[in-house]
Amino acid sequence: MKNIWYSFMNEENKSIRSFVRNLLFIFIFGFVVLLSVLIITLNKYEEVEKKAYREVAETVLATKLENIQDDVKSVTSDLMMLAESGNLKKFWSDKEGNIEDLKAEFLNLSIHHEVFDQVRLIDEKGMEIIRINYSSARPSIVPKSKLQNKKDRYYFYDSFKLDRNEVFISPLDLNVENGEIEIPLKPMIRFATPVFDSQNVKRGVVVLNYYGQNIINEFVNQRNPLIKDQLMFLNSEGYWFKGQRAESDWGFMYEDKQDLTFENEYGAVWDSIVATGQSQFETKKGMFTFKTIYPIPKKLTPSRNEQQHINDDYHWKIVSFIPFHILNEKSNLRWKQALFILAFLSISWLFIFYRLAKTQYFKIKSQVALKEREIALGELNATKDKLFSIIAHDLMNPFNSIIGFSDLLNEQMKLKDYKRIEEYAEIIHNSSNRAKDLLSNLLEWSQSQIGRIDFNPERYDLKKQIDEIVLLFSNNAQVKSIEVTTQVSSGFTMCAQKEMINTVLRNLISNAIKFTMPHGEIVIAAKQLEDEVLISVIDNGVGIPFDRLAKLFQISENETTLGTANEKGTGLGLMLCKEFIEKHNGRIWAESEIGKGSSFKFSFPLDKE
Repeated sequence: MKNIWYSFMNEENKSIRSFVRNLLFIFIFGFVVLLSVLIITLNKYEEVEKKAYREVAETVLATKLENIQDDVKSVTSDLMMLAESGNLKKFWSDKEGNIEDLKAEFLNLSIHHEVFDQVRLIDEKGMEIIRINYSSARPSIVPKSKLQNKKDRYYFYDSFKLDRNEVFISPLDLNVENGEIEIPLKPMIRFATPVFDSQNVKRGVVVLNYYGQNIINEFVNQRNPLIKDQLMFLNSEGYWFKGQRAESDWGFMYEDKQDLTFENEYGAVWDSIVATGQSQFETKKGMFTFKTIYPIPKKLTPSRNEQQHINDDYHWKIVSFIPFHILNEKSNLRWKQALFILAFLSISWLFIFYRLAKTQYFKIKSQVALKEREIALGELNATKDKLFSIIAHDLMNPFNSIIGFSDLLNEQMKLKDYKRIEEYAEIIHNSSNRAKDLLSNLLEWSQSQIGRIDFNPERYDLKKQIDEIVLLFSNNAQVKSIEVTTQVSSGFTMCAQKEMINTVLRNLISNAIKFTMPHGEIVIAAKQLEDEVLISVIDNGVGIPFDRLAKLFQISENETTLGTANEKGTGLGLMLCKEFIEKHNGRIWAESEIGKGSSFKFSFPLDKE
C-alpha cells in the first residue's frame, strides 16, 4: 500500500492520479444520485402511507358515525311507535279495559329488542302507569304496588314540555341506584316523548331506558389493522365514554376523576375539536381525526329556540388518534434499512474504488515489463514447439524402432541368426510397450476430462432421502421463515437411481424456497399409484405465468428468474431434472397459478420383478 501511494505521488505517474480523480468523481456522483433517489422514494412512501392512514381513519369514523346514528334512529323509531300506539289512545278513554293490552305491547317490545333496561309509561302527574324491567336476562312487568312517581326526575319534566313528534334524549351516563353507581357498570340513555289522547290532549310521556353499552360496543368493534386501540368516544365536555385507558372512562361520574379529560391530556387539540364538527390534522403527538354525533334526529328535534339551543349542545365526539411513533413506525424502519443499504453500498464502492485504483496501478506498471515479457513469450513459444516435437518424437521413435527392427528381423530370419533374432524381437517388444503406455496415458487423461454417470437403479427409503434434503435446505428456509413439511409415509421405498433423484429433489426444493414469499409453506408429497410413483413439490409462492409453463423444460427457451429475495440460479436445473427423469422412463411437469403458488410433479414406472 505504501509503495502504491508513493507511485501515485510520483510526478511520472500523472496518468494514475488522473484515473483516481475520475474514479472518485464517479463515486461521489453515484453516491449523490443514489442518496437523492432514496430520499425522494422514501418521502413518497411516507406520503402514501400517511394518506392511507388518513383515509382509513376517515372511513372508520364515518362507519362508526353511521352505525351509532342507526342505533339511535332505531330506538327513536321504537319510541314513536309506542307513543302513537292505538292501544295507548284507547287506554286514555277506557283505562281499565285496555291496560293489559298495553302492558303486553310494552312487554313484547322489550322481549324482542333486548336493549332496554326499562320501558315505561308515565302520566301527566309523573306517576308510572306501566314499567317493564329487564333483569336476569328476561323482561318482566312491575306490579302496580311497586310503581313510583317520577315527577321530580329531569327526564320527565324535560320531555313533558315537548310537543308531538319531539324527542328528549338524556346524557349518556352510568346507571345510579340509591346514590351509588351500579356495579357492574351499566351505561344508560333515556329516550322520552310526550303522548296524547284522541282529543290531542297531552296525557304523559313514554320513556325507554336504553343500554348505552350497545353504542359503545358498536364503537369499539372494528377490524382494520391500521386502527388498533386508537379510537376515543367522548361527551361534549371532553370526558371519555371509551378511551385508550379504562381508568380514564366515565371520569365525570366520579369525584376523584374530574380532571381526567381529553383537554387535560392533549391540551390545545381539544380547542380544535370543539371549534368544528369534523376535521383531521397532525400535531407533534400524532394524527387526529374526529367527527361530531348529534343523537337526536333532525325531524324529531324540538322546535322552540331555547330547546333547540339545548339540543345543539347535546352531542358526542368520536376521535381517532394515531400516535406519532405508530404513524412513522414503518417510515422509520425504512429509513434505517435504507441507511444500512447506503452504508453497505458505500463501503462496497470504496472497496471497488481501491481495487480499481490498485488494478490500474499494476496495469500501468505491467506495461513497463511488456517488452521483456514479449521476449519471454517468444521463448515460451519456442519451448511449446519443442514440447510438441518431443511428444511427436516419443510417439515416432517406438514406431520407427518397430518398423526398422522388423525389417532387420526379417533378414535375420532368412540367415537364421537366432541370436540377433532374439535381440531384435526384444527391442520390438519393448518399443511396442512404450508406445502402448504413452497412448494409454493420453487416453486416460482425455477420459478424465469427460464426466460420466452410470445408471444403476437400486431400492432405497425415499422418506429418509427427502428428510436429508430438507435438512440440507433448512437454513435457507429459516432465513425466509418458510415452513417445509413432508407428506411421505415411513418406510416408503422405491427403485431408482438414488443420486439422480437426489439431484432432481434438490433442484425442485431449492426452486420452491427461491420463489416462495417469506412466511410461506412448501409441501413435499409422494404416493404410489397403480403402476407408477408420483412425487410432488408444492409451494404457495409467486406462481408462474401460463405462457411459460410449457417452456420451463426446454433448453431453447431457457430463461432465469430472480427469486423473491433476489436469489440467482443457473437456469439449467430444470433441464437436468428432465434429463434424469426421462432416464427413468418418467415424465416431469408443472402446474401453477399467479399469486397462489406452483406444483412441480414427476412420476416414473414402478420397478417390475
